[in-house]
Amino acid sequence: MSKHSAIVGGSTAGRLLNCPASLAAIRALPPSADQPSEYAEEGTFAHAVMDLLMRERAAALPHDVSAHLGKMFYDRQLLREHLDSMIRPALEQLAQLEEDHAEADPFEVVGVEQRVVFPGIPGAFGTVDLILRNSRFIILADWKFGQGVGVRAEYPDGAGVIVNPQLMYYAAGALKTKPRLFAGRRIIVAIIQPRSAQPLSHTEVTRAELRAFVEDMHNAVLAAVDRDPPMRKGEHCRWAPCKVACPLWTGPLLDLSHLQPVERTTSSPAVTPYAQYLAHAKYLLDTAVQLKGEVDAQMHAYLENGGT
Repeated sequence: MSKHSAIVGGSTAGRLLNCPASLAAIRALPPSADQPSEYAEEGTFAHAVMDLLMRERAAALPHDVSAHLGKMFYDRQLLREHLDSMIRPALEQLAQLEEDHAEADPFEVVGVEQRVVFPGIPGAFGTVDLILRNSRFIILADWKFGQGVGVRAEYPDGAGVIVNPQLMYYAAGALKTKPRLFAGRRIIVAIIQPRSAQPLSHTEVTRAELRAFVEDMHNAVLAAVDRDPPMRKGEHCRWAPCKVACPLWTGPLLDLSHLQPVERTTSSPAVTPYAQYLAHAKYLLDTAVQLKGEVDAQMHAYLENGGT
């Protein structure tokens, strides 16, 4: 069974909020062959290990990860290198997260791979990796095992911050699905990504913020099914397959005359014209790399479906 909704899920909430047109654009693409990357396979494996450990903890069973060395999880054996690079570091960050909010009140596991239903959008659901609670807090944690792009619980947004839409989606769904768990408790959302530069990131969200997010999500879905949905390009496009056919992406990407090269200067704590040039050049090249990945994926899907 799919862990994500066909309409909107945790991983696509930010994209739909920022670009309602992406819903129809992705649906218009030909079906792609289901060939997850090695990175995705590794992440699924690590999630399976954490799933077992947290279920053992919830059942008050011994959950020493070393006891599972050599066992098969998903598509591979659990090896010592997995423990050292992913599993134990993730457990250490979880322990730190609990310590930050325990105040001599230990947490209990109340949800593992918990399916939640998002309020007000038919067919919208998601899966929360881990839910913990004590008398004062409820924590919703999401495991990330990638080594590349770091994921955080919140990001700077002008003068303030914006909470990760995936976490907001899960929190809103969990509050709707399991309201008794939240009674009288403050809500903490967290990303645990042990192999990133920031292995633990967490923030508190209020019920008012979740209500506003639900309203924004409803408006995004209504806009997405409208005749002329808004289309926007940005960081939310990073994993969007519709880049391959999006007019905002298929315009001239590498018109080098737009870079306006300047004389190279030495490093400076101030923002120099040369620093601005480097930042602009990197943005254009990274954009091209993202588009190349989607073109390759769509070409592969086209050929797999009998195209020539």
